[in-house]
Amino acid sequence: MTTIDEQAAVLALTKATHDQPWFYTARVILDSGSALELLDGGYACRDEDDQAHAAAIAARVQPDDLSWGRDLITAMRTDGVHLVTVLDDAYPGNAIWAYDRQPFLWIRGRFQAGDHRAVAVVGEHDVDHAAAAAQALAEAGLTVVAPLRTDLDAAVHQAALAAKGRTSRTLAVLAGGITESATLGEYASVAKQIADCGAIVSPFWPGAAPTDRTVTRARIVTCGLADCLYVVDGADRGPSASHVEQALRTGKRVFVSQRLQQEQPWVDRAGFRGGMTVVQDIDDLCRQAVNLVDMAPRTHTC
Repeated sequence: MTTIDEQAAVLALTKATHDQPWFYTARVILDSGSALELLDGGYACRDEDDQAHAAAIAARVQPDDLSWGRDLITAMRTDGVHLVTVLDDAYPGNAIWAYDRQPFLWIRGRFQAGDHRAVAVVGEHDVDHAAAAAQALAEAGLTVVAPLRTDLDAAVHQAALAAKGRTSRTLAVLAGGITESATLGEYASVAKQIADCGAIVSPFWPGAAPTDRTVTRARIVTCGLADCLYVVDGADRGPSASHVEQALRTGKRVFVSQRLQQEQPWVDRAGFRGGMTVVQDIDDLCRQAVNLVDMAPRTHTC
C-alpha cells in the first residue's frame, strides 16, 4: 500500500510541473517506482528528456509542498474523497497502460477489479439511443464509462445504473475539480447515485473550475478508463469526434453505429488507418464489446 507521504510527493511533483503535460510527470514517477526517491535524485533513465524533466520538477519541490500534499489528502478523505496515484495498486488497469496516463485521480466511490471490462459511451444529441446502449452494455456485465457534463451523459449513467440482472457499475469522469460546485452543476444528484454504485473520477486539483483545457484532459481519462469506445452520434470536430481521435491515438477500439457512419463523413476519415468498427445495432455492439474486453491483451503503450 502506498503511504500518504508517497502520495503527497506525487502531488508535489505534479504541482511543480510547469512546462510539460502532466503525463510526463506520471511517466517518470512510475518509472522511478517512488516519488520520494525521485525527489531525492534517485532517478536514472536512458532517455535524456525524461531525465531532465525528472530533475527539473524535483528541484522545484519545497519541503512545505509535501506538508501541503499531506494536508490536502487528509482534508479530502474527511470529505469522502480518496486519492489514487500511478504508484497505487488501485490505479485503474486500463488507464495505467496508456502513455498519457494522469499522475493522480481523485475518487468519490470505489474502483473494483472488474472495471477494466469497460466501455465508454459518448454522444451529443441522441439521448434515447445513448441510454439504450448504456443499459444493454451494463446488462451484458460491462462497466459503463462516460463524462458527466450534459443531459446525454446523465442519461447514460442513469440507464446503466437501472440495468437489470446485475450490480450495475458506472464511472463518471468530471471536467473539473471534484469539490468544485460548477463541475457538477445540475447533475449533483446523478453524481451521488453514481458514487453509491461506482465512482466519480477527477484528474484535477479539487477546486479547479471546468475550462476548455480541463475538458480535453477529461477526454483522455474517459478513453483511458475504458477498454473501448462507443460513439452514439456527433458532428465533425465536435466532442464525439474528439473522443474518437483520443481513443484511436491510444490504441483503443472504437465502435460506431451504422447510421453515424453513413451520415457523417468524418467517421470514415477517422477510421482510415484502422481501429474502428461499424456495428449494426445495440445487440451487435454488446456482442462485439464483450468479445473484445474478454480477449484483448493488456499492452503497455508508453
